[in-house]
Order: sequence, then structure tokens, then C-alpha cells
Amino acid sequence: MKRHIIFAFALIVLPLTKCNAQESVESVIRKSREKCQSIREGHYVMERKMKHMDDKDTDYYRNTCDFRKLPGDTVMGKSFSIFNEPLGHPEWNGHFLYTGNELVYIRDTATILSCVQWADDIKSRGRNFDFYTPLTTQSCYPIPTEKQQADSDYTFSLSETMLDGKPCYLLDILVKMDTTPDPYFGIVCIRYEMNVWIDKRNYMPIQYSVAFDNIDGPDTVYQYEECKLVAFDTKVHESKLTLESIPDNMVQRDYVPYKAPEPLAEGTPTPDWSLSTLAGDTVRLADLRGKVVLLDFFYKSCAPCCAALPILQSLHEKFKDRGVVVVGIDPYDDPVKAEMTTFLSKRGITYTVLFSDNKLSETYHIRAFPTLFILDRDGKIVKIHTGFSKDMGTELEEQLLKLF
Repeated sequence: MKRHIIFAFALIVLPLTKCNAQESVESVIRKSREKCQSIREGHYVMERKMKHMDDKDTDYYRNTCDFRKLPGDTVMGKSFSIFNEPLGHPEWNGHFLYTGNELVYIRDTATILSCVQWADDIKSRGRNFDFYTPLTTQSCYPIPTEKQQADSDYTFSLSETMLDGKPCYLLDILVKMDTTPDPYFGIVCIRYEMNVWIDKRNYMPIQYSVAFDNIDGPDTVYQYEECKLVAFDTKVHESKLTLESIPDNMVQRDYVPYKAPEPLAEGTPTPDWSLSTLAGDTVRLADLRGKVVLLDFFYKSCAPCCAALPILQSLHEKFKDRGVVVVGIDPYDDPVKAEMTTFLSKRGITYTVLFSDNKLSETYHIRAFPTLFILDRDGKIVKIHTGFSKDMGTELEEQLLKLF
């Protein structure tokens, strides 16, 4: 009799299990996009982790934002008031306001950029602000679009998990990568993966992450970003998105665009310096008088700078016995934290590399990286070469040969 009861119970349970089966990927994506697009304004708190390719450390941020989508706005697409707090770096804290008519940087003073005058400058600065993008952008990134779902280069999978006690769908998105090296810098992206945690109760994406693996020369480098929505309210106070939110006692000033310094003049003496090597030795520019000097300002996470390193090493090997000294100057990286010994060794760099602070870059009127100076035997500037190109090795060699 008991066996019959158990069998009957199984017949009852099976249909219920089938009814509660997991939703399809397409259904979850559609409902999540609809949820995000239905939100027109709100207040949220986001926690963000960021591990950059050129750094082993992870940075932590806390962003508090009020926003309202502006479908007709072609500059930023939304009005917002955002407080950015990099944890452990209070000196980087910032308050940024966009009203639809002005962008305002609020720190010791309130610097105002008018859309009428500075629309292009404001657009270019849009990448500097960290938003919880599923809610604040028209694309709802990284929630896939219909076009992406139909694209064979995208692979989607769906599972169930828990996040902070909430039952969630975990949407995994893998993008098929072309393993052909980048024709300019030679970098190969071997993995591009996104994960989205979607609350099962209301289809709100409450966390997402984006990860890259790149092959960069002899290194495989990894970048990871994770953004978590820790609080959200669908209402925002109108005054927060207007100039009224600027404190009454704060000085307001109009934006003045940065004016890049004019390059140092060719034929003039080069500013002197005394800098340390990785081994702790001191090198002085004055001690290099009588030699032709190829001076390279670079830093580790600059892709054009890294692409130029093998070219400079080749020139070093070719001309080192002919009175030419190649010197690299890094004004940004901490040689210990950035593991510069390993970085340079992997790339076979044997010419002298020195480390300075950014004040030397200002002294040399550096406007972009890499910037290279060719100095004659008297220490005067013969030529300045800015940026990276495939022909830079030939160009530099021709310029060096003129000095023999």
C-alpha cells in the first residue's frame, strides 16, 4: 500500500516541477530589458570594483547618483548628479552635475560648462563618469540587444544563483574574439566575457561584471570590472538635477579649456635632470654630453608606448657602439609596484630606463605619449617625435644618421 502512495505522490510532483522549470534565456533578457527601459529616473547607490590591465591591485569605488533620462538630449542622454568616492583615495572624490544645459564639476569651486558653447567637450568627458549603465543608458548595457542575441559571435547561457540572499538568474555572455593581432599595437584579445545577475522577482539587473584577457607582447593581461546595485529608489528630487544643488557659498566659474603647451623649440638646450635607475644608480643628462641621445618619455599602461619599445631596443642595439645613447624616462609608474624590472626584462629592454615624477613631463612640455627627443652631442634638441607609428623606426634612424 505504501508503494502505491509514494508512486501516486510522484505523479503529482512531476507536473509541478515541470511548471517551475527555468525560463529561457530569451525570455529573461527581454523581461530584464523591459524592466530597465521602464525606469525613467531614480536614485541609486553603486559599489564598483575595477582591476586595470596594467595593475595587480583592485580599486574600489562607491557612487551615489540621481538621474533622469532625457531621450531628446544628444549630449549626455540624461541629467544626473553623481558623487564618486574612490575608497582609500578621498583626494579623488568628486561631485558632477549635468542639468541638460550645463555640466558642472563641483569641488572647491563649481566649474560650469555650457552645452551651447562646450557640447563637444562635454561629450568627450562622458566616458569619465561611472554609471550603473543598465538603468541609465538607452542601450541598457550589458543587457544584450536583439541584434546581439541574433549575432553568432555571442554565446548566452543562463543559470540560477543567489546574490545577497536574493534568488537570481545569472546570465553569462561570451563574445567570440578574432585572435588576429591588432594591426597597430599587436594586442590580441582572447576573452571578452560579461555576467549579469538578474533578480528573479522583478527582473532587475542588480550586478554585472565585464572581464577581458589580452595577450600584450610577452604578457597575458587581465582586466575586470564589477558593478553592484546596493540601493535603488524610482524617485529623484527635482532640485538635485538643477544648478540649485550647488552650495550657496561655493564660487562658480566658467570653464576655461586646457591649452597644451607649445613643444620645446628645436635647437634649444634640453632641460637638465638627475634621475635614478632600477638599480638605484643616478644618471645625469649633463654626463651624456658628447653623445647623441634618444630620449623616450613613456609609461607602462600606454599601448603606443609599449609598441615603441622593441623599435627603441633595436635602435639601441644598432647604434650603441656608435655614440648613441637610448634613454627611457617613466614619469608615472612606481618601479616596485609596477614590477618594472620584470616588465622590461620580458621585453628584452637593455637600454637605460629612468624614473621621475610628472613635473619633468611638464618641464619638457609633454602633450602625448610616447614623446621622443633626439639630442645632439651638445645636448640641444634636434627633433621631437610624438606618438607611435609603424614607420617611426625608419624615421628615427634617418634622423640619427644625420648626426654622424
